[in-house]
Amino acid sequence: MTAYLTVTCRLPAAAEDHLTQAMAAWPVLGCQVEDVGDDVDVTIYLDEEEAAAVTEVVEQLRRLGASELSAGRFAEEDWLAEYRRHVVAHALGRSYWIDPHPTALTRAPEGRIHLVVEPRQAFGTGSHESTQLVLLLLETLPLSGNRVLDVGTGSGILAIAARALGAASAVGFDIDADAVFVARQTVACQPDRQDVALFAGPVAALRRGGRFDVILANLIPAQLEPLLADLRALLAPGGVVVISGLMVDQREAVTSELNGIGLRVVDAREVGEWAAVVCVEALSVGN
Repeated sequence: MTAYLTVTCRLPAAAEDHLTQAMAAWPVLGCQVEDVGDDVDVTIYLDEEEAAAVTEVVEQLRRLGASELSAGRFAEEDWLAEYRRHVVAHALGRSYWIDPHPTALTRAPEGRIHLVVEPRQAFGTGSHESTQLVLLLLETLPLSGNRVLDVGTGSGILAIAARALGAASAVGFDIDADAVFVARQTVACQPDRQDVALFAGPVAALRRGGRFDVILANLIPAQLEPLLADLRALLAPGGVVVISGLMVDQREAVTSELNGIGLRVVDAREVGEWAAVVCVEALSVGN
């Protein structure tokens, strides 16, 4: 459990810009600002070792017009541990049984693919809306006999699902070596072991490996956009690209980016505030 020192106060909203300038000289870890009418509530976080700086931070906030000033300590609870205690195996779509407990497996209902993925920070739990969207769209795609590429594989669950749905092969890669280590653990703990190739490295490492019939990219737009041209080059004729990790209000801009590289959106799904799209080559639309 990580602990921080905190300084909280209420500031006139007009002083927010001055707060930003002042913080540049403070040893702060971060700052949370919440609008409350004509004022803002401010919480400033400092490392526990910066106790000597708290007095100076409080004084400068007072000069900015702060009221209701207080200093304290904040302990960040392990929310993921709490989540693990309460999350249960569940059905998803028409095909999957998502099981979050690799050491205490539940029996999957007849006819469902048993996918085991332990909740971990940053690497995908299978329960996040953006991951669910890709899993649901995979059910609609002709995967049998096709080659699948999982970009930014994270936990590896999407590549595993593609193989379980009949893909001839699946390659998952991530620039984060820790993510690939987790993906290998995820592959190893599946009740029905799927053969998935995994590597840590950039997309450029795939240029000599042929093309892929289905490309999955569950990435936020800032991560996706630099890769689009490379992914387009890796797409086999008549292939499909599934892109998730988009907020609903980002979908239009990403669609425009896809049009610019010769891809057209032919299907889209939304869950809550998240969206995913299915794309094909522009020339194949309507064929």
